[in-house]
Amino acid sequence: MPESFADSRLLQHHYAVVADVLFTLSADGQRLIAMNAAAEHLLGYTVRDFLKQPELWLSLVITADRQRLSDFRASMGRVERTTYRMRDRSGQMLLLEECLWSSGVGHPLCGRVTDITQRDKANEQEQQLARAYRLMMVRSRDPMAILLLKDESLVISHANPAWHLYHDAACAHSRLSLEHLYLPHVLRSLERAEPWQCDISLSLPRGESRLSVQMVSLGRSLADEGRQVAVMARDITQVHQRLEHVIDQQQRLARRVDETPGAHYATAGEWPPEELEYLSAGSEALTGLSHDLLMASPGLWQARLAPDELTICQQRFDEAVRERHSRLSLCYAFVHVDGRKRYLQDDMQLSYSPVGEVTAVLGKLSDVTQREAHRRQLDNLVQQMRGVVFQCRLSREGELRYTYLSPVASQVLGLDPQAVIDDPMLLLARIAGREREQLLMSLQTSARQQSPWEAEIRYQHPDGQERRLACVGLPQVIDSPEGGVIWNGYCDDATARYRIEDELRQSEERYRFILNSVSDLVSIEDSHGICQYISPSVEKLCGYRPQEIIGQEIKQLIHPDDMLRIAQEVHRAACLGEVFRVDFRIQHKAGHTLWFESISTPSMDPATGRYQRVLSVSRNIHERKLVEQRREHEAMTDAMTGAMTRASFLDTLDTLLSSSSREQMALILFDIDHFKRVNDTHGHAAGDQVLISLGEACRAQLRRDDCFARLGGEEFAVLLTDAGTATGVGMAERLRQQIAALEVRFKSLILRCTISMGVATPLPGETRDGYLHRADMALYSAKRSGRDRVVLASQSLSEDN
Repeated sequence: MPESFADSRLLQHHYAVVADVLFTLSADGQRLIAMNAAAEHLLGYTVRDFLKQPELWLSLVITADRQRLSDFRASMGRVERTTYRMRDRSGQMLLLEECLWSSGVGHPLCGRVTDITQRDKANEQEQQLARAYRLMMVRSRDPMAILLLKDESLVISHANPAWHLYHDAACAHSRLSLEHLYLPHVLRSLERAEPWQCDISLSLPRGESRLSVQMVSLGRSLADEGRQVAVMARDITQVHQRLEHVIDQQQRLARRVDETPGAHYATAGEWPPEELEYLSAGSEALTGLSHDLLMASPGLWQARLAPDELTICQQRFDEAVRERHSRLSLCYAFVHVDGRKRYLQDDMQLSYSPVGEVTAVLGKLSDVTQREAHRRQLDNLVQQMRGVVFQCRLSREGELRYTYLSPVASQVLGLDPQAVIDDPMLLLARIAGREREQLLMSLQTSARQQSPWEAEIRYQHPDGQERRLACVGLPQVIDSPEGGVIWNGYCDDATARYRIEDELRQSEERYRFILNSVSDLVSIEDSHGICQYISPSVEKLCGYRPQEIIGQEIKQLIHPDDMLRIAQEVHRAACLGEVFRVDFRIQHKAGHTLWFESISTPSMDPATGRYQRVLSVSRNIHERKLVEQRREHEAMTDAMTGAMTRASFLDTLDTLLSSSSREQMALILFDIDHFKRVNDTHGHAAGDQVLISLGEACRAQLRRDDCFARLGGEEFAVLLTDAGTATGVGMAERLRQQIAALEVRFKSLILRCTISMGVATPLPGETRDGYLHRADMALYSAKRSGRDRVVLASQSLSEDN
């Protein structure tokens, strides 16, 4: 072997043709001896640059790999390999693989440098793709796996649970191997070097499942065991079943089209058809002509139409084509084979090419003979209607035109219907300018919101009178390129109605003026007690605004203690249908109570015999009521002592004796000892002062519910409720002591007095007179025993007697 490889011609030839960088180093690895021209293509430096500057190569290696490469070359063994990064002359980073070998100790080193930058990037991309696919497998519910093709066999490298759930069961159930299911598809995917998609059927215990499978090559495995293929599957069993269901429905739909009444047809874009592309089986029953005959000779169809009607229909078709309408509906008379005239409705759907030519016409023929008869009846009805039936159209530019006016328009509007259709300004000019603008604005609002249109118009009739027109209409969007909205509506002369409403409004204003002017409170309540109306005077009288009362129960104004009495009176008067008068209290908003007198009139429903509402006129009688109560109080109260009068006391005693609580009651009768001596000695003025002081002392000692009365002269009575014998005796003793200690000042005198008292509790079945008699006997017993004492009445009638 020559001493230097540079001397070998064979090596020089190899240097020239190989793409890798070949070089020779000195035995110590520090000096460059030779290098081929590939270095210039790879790094941008000439061979001369590397030979003149031995350190240039290492200077291009990045700092992190430079020392490692130097040590690698210095400690070279037999054959070694390493990788490092370096930058070329343009600054681009390259990943290089260097292989060194030596023929022996002391011999030069031969080296080969290969650019593995792209290969490293490709490996990294494949690894990233594999990692991403494995991550996607974990998160996906669809069957996914990475298959490894090795020696014409498939091995599962990675698979998610869904893959095992499907394929383990399929392999166990049908005894098919992985190669049987996927190997042909994997080979096609690798052969085409692009994603491959196919469908695979798996036989599972629960039934047949269909998977949509996509395969993507992932390159060779890291361990170089074989080529990897990513398999992504999705269960499309239900999709496939739905697709089959849709196909089945389409077939059934086609059969039903043939079975439906009427006939369906298709042409290549002309009407009337010169050639039919399709005609359903229902045409024979509709026309009386056989299906095959019509397919062969469509002209037979036209021959059974009246010439003038055929011309009109053809004109409408041509107009629809010019305006690019997608739908068209025609109605014409057709002479059946049996000789009878029938009316056919021809509903067409038109398809256009980009240049505007009709490419197809799909039509449906329906027998509308009966409907046409009804339409004629409707026309007769429209002619008999008092108002005008109309159809108007508002274009996108805001132009209003009438397309139909019923014949009665000549009477209501005083204009010829056809003249208005030709020139709508004949009608619009008779509407005041401001109202005409409002009319157009309301139509635009109805079109925009697709809401019913209502308008009330003042119209100047040709006879010189002003008419009031009430119009209503329903909008419908026009399906055409030029667009717009049409209204089908009704217009009636409402002049008489407006006159009546105006009279009612004036009458209402008069009554409202009257109600607002009166000072009394006027109200209307329904049968449920809900206030329907209340006059404004309620704010001055009761402090409430009318809005606070109307719609609420009227009882919120009435004092709770008066509610039952008023309800009974309303019910009684309503049953008799008569006016009634009642006094009651109203709660003012400020919190105090006022007395009112109300005269109410119920309004009866003739059909049910029950009252519907009650009209009430109420007047404030609070001052009068206070005067009456004061007089009533004076009549029931002794003016001198403030005690109850004898008559009032006896009424109270009768009420208590007739109640269920009579056993819990005590009666005390007492009079002043030697009271006549006081009058005779000091005069009647002194006696009156004694009576006044005694009354004050008794009222101060008694409870609120106890009754204190003056029976006459110096004789008094006390009636204790919720009290037994012991309580009555105790109260009498306290009163006796209170009076005995009383000092009555009269002028310069101090007068004293004592009282004698008799106490009694009622016996079962005892009358008022008997009860008073026993208490009176106890009083006289106290006087006979020495006065200034309390005596309890006997509990036996025989003892009193």
